[in-house]
Amino acid sequence: MESKHFILFKRTRHLEEQITLFLMNIIQAGYLLKQGFESYLEKGVDKHFKDLKNQVSSLEAENDALRRNMELDLYHHMLLPDMRSDLIDLLEACDKIINKYEADMILWSLEKPEIPAKLHLPLIQMISTSLECVGTFIGCVKTFFSGQSVDDEIQITYALEHQVDLQAIDLKNLTFKDKRLGLARQLQLKEFIYSLEKISDMAEDAADKLKVMVAKHTL
Repeated sequence: MESKHFILFKRTRHLEEQITLFLMNIIQAGYLLKQGFESYLEKGVDKHFKDLKNQVSSLEAENDALRRNMELDLYHHMLLPDMRSDLIDLLEACDKIINKYEADMILWSLEKPEIPAKLHLPLIQMISTSLECVGTFIGCVKTFFSGQSVDDEIQITYALEHQVDLQAIDLKNLTFKDKRLGLARQLQLKEFIYSLEKISDMAEDAADKLKVMVAKHTL
């Protein structure tokens, strides 16, 4: 049996296309974020890093416009009235993720934290897990609109978020064990790690909203 939300969604092809682009922009921005971090570790805030940051900003701006257009379409054309408010909440939760990508890259370019070499690989691994968490969640959203069960993907999203938490703890332990860094630098690095850790938290929060949508709108 087809789910209620799938039947409704088939009648709104333009909205489906906008949501698909919106979600793919988040995936693309995450890829650029990781590239930007690797570039930052190698060469600092150089032209390549700035180009990547600008690309993320462009995707973020495009998604802001898409989100506003989708919200207007939902209201002006009376699309998906039974799930309109839940869908808007979900879109806004997704939008926070790409906003976070842009904010982190701006933070790196302004503060230019000096990251010890021994933290490079663990940080890259944590970012990779965070992006896997986001990617799994984006897959959940696509699966939801295809009318299939998302239970397994939501649980994987939660598991990946927990893995990021553990990686962040390890990174903070490494930071504070090295007394040569000095307290001021240790605290700066802790905030840097925490900021990156928040990416997966946002994916988890968005997955929670999707879980509520599934409970409310699936027959």
